[in-house]
Amino acid sequence: MTITLPLPDRKLSPNARVHWRKKCPITKRHRALAWAATREALGGGLPRFAGYSLAFYYGDACRRDDDNAEASCKAYRDGIAQALGIDDHELPKVGLSFFTIDRENPRLEITLHP
Repeated sequence: MTITLPLPDRKLSPNARVHWRKKCPITKRHRALAWAATREALGGGLPRFAGYSLAFYYGDACRRDDDNAEASCKAYRDGIAQALGIDDHELPKVGLSFFTIDRENPRLEITLHP
């Protein structure tokens, strides 16, 4: 099952120096977006998943730091785990992250593996 979400806000990067008061609403919005997208993709069922993998589609050719890009997805991961009714430690990353360019449709695809 693949969930398509907007690329995470750059303020969620571990390298961003953002005051917690400014970061908190962004984190909440990302978590809620992932929760809603997951619930919609599930269609009422609650299957078990072994883990997830990430595919980043950026709108430009700028080089990105892969571990910061992955860490920026923490709020998304928390929202998905909440929608699945599990703790996020029960949803490990099981595949390598994929990075490419899609100028027309930048996005993040999170694939949940059975």
